[in-house]
Amino acid sequence: MIALAVATSLVREALRALGAPLRLLAYLPFRNRWRRLARAALAAAAQSSADTESSTAVVDRLVERAVIGRRLRAKDRRPRVFISAGEASGDAHGARLCTAIADSADVVAFGGQSMRAAGADVRFPLAEHAVMGVVSVLKQLPMVLRAYATFLRILRDEPPDLVVLVDYPGLHLVMAKACKRARVPVLHYVAPQYWAWGPWRMRRYRRAVDATLTILPFETAFFAQFEVPACYIGHPLLDQLAAAPPNAAEVLAMRARPTICLLPGSRRSEIEANLPGMLRTAATIRSHDPLAHVVVAHCDKNREALLRELVATHAARAGVEVHIGPLAPRLAGARLTLAKSGTGSLEACLFGNPVVVVYKLRSALASLGYHNILSVPFIAAANLIAGREVVPELCFHDADGWHRVADAALRLWTDETARRECEEGLAEVRRKLGGPGATTRVVAIVDAFIHRTAVQP
Repeated sequence: MIALAVATSLVREALRALGAPLRLLAYLPFRNRWRRLARAALAAAAQSSADTESSTAVVDRLVERAVIGRRLRAKDRRPRVFISAGEASGDAHGARLCTAIADSADVVAFGGQSMRAAGADVRFPLAEHAVMGVVSVLKQLPMVLRAYATFLRILRDEPPDLVVLVDYPGLHLVMAKACKRARVPVLHYVAPQYWAWGPWRMRRYRRAVDATLTILPFETAFFAQFEVPACYIGHPLLDQLAAAPPNAAEVLAMRARPTICLLPGSRRSEIEANLPGMLRTAATIRSHDPLAHVVVAHCDKNREALLRELVATHAARAGVEVHIGPLAPRLAGARLTLAKSGTGSLEACLFGNPVVVVYKLRSALASLGYHNILSVPFIAAANLIAGREVVPELCFHDADGWHRVADAALRLWTDETARRECEEGLAEVRRKLGGPGATTRVVAIVDAFIHRTAVQP
């Protein structure tokens, strides 16, 4: 039966993938409507402060629909929660959740080393594969099918009382549909960015999950427009920074000389696309300010050899430092950061120093898609949160785009008025995000799901 279910899901997802171009064509005539909806959510969030209170009313709203008709738990059995993370950042979020609920529930998981170290019973190392995109899925299809088959066996033999899926909407959405068939409630922690790239997916998403937890303030309003129960729980980055603030001595050492910090992305393809251009931009700044120091920063030691190779090939002058380890001291002490759009760019923005956000597209076709599919006016999270451009963002596919990056970076390096405006905007972004406590809020919601589910007498 497991093999048949896997094969059925594979055929269904293959047909869905083949039909994607038709769905995209059907979307294009209505893209302005979707843009209006997304921008209305942005505008509403920009006019109000972040509300991260996990009030009883909010929790009731999230749980009410989820527990109706669900599988009953035996009264003498401890609650069982399944948590799944498909990449390193999700593994870290999942690990904090595992630690927080260890006393109240048993945790079975798909994840990586962080969740295993937190005490979860990790049945499949999904976070160590980080499959993203159609090509990557095809290359690792046997692994994806093994993961799904393992999950179906868990649903059959050890049904959890709640499934928490962390980010990673591709495979997780298929897993969520299986949970629906097994009458197990699904909580999605870190809502997918359908408000930017795929609003036509909302109908399927609404049917797959019982509730979604958002980490950007405007997302809740967007999901509410499509009747998806949602709650803003704050950004996990704020928890991370509160738990491990930058070392003051390291920050002072960084500030002793003006430093430009480069964050080229996490994946190999991102690093190869972004780092050469970032190094050229840094060389432009150094030509105007010979005292400028350049740091290429990354938290993954597995990327060190690639970073050093690219620095040796593309750095115009010697003296570029490659730092592997915590990013916080480098970001806190930098005069300017160049960051590939994503979580790293938001982390840089949280330290309040000027940032230039870069998104290097792979082709002219990707550029065409960007201009016709994107529903929101910005790609940088800081700009989306503020509802206006507080940091420069450059999205391009041709080499000439790096000249615009260099112009924006040089302006923030030399123009004190521009720097002050950027810093004031980033302070506003930090206020709108609210305070730390995302994990605590998730735990409160998880507990509500577990304990308000009916129990067999």
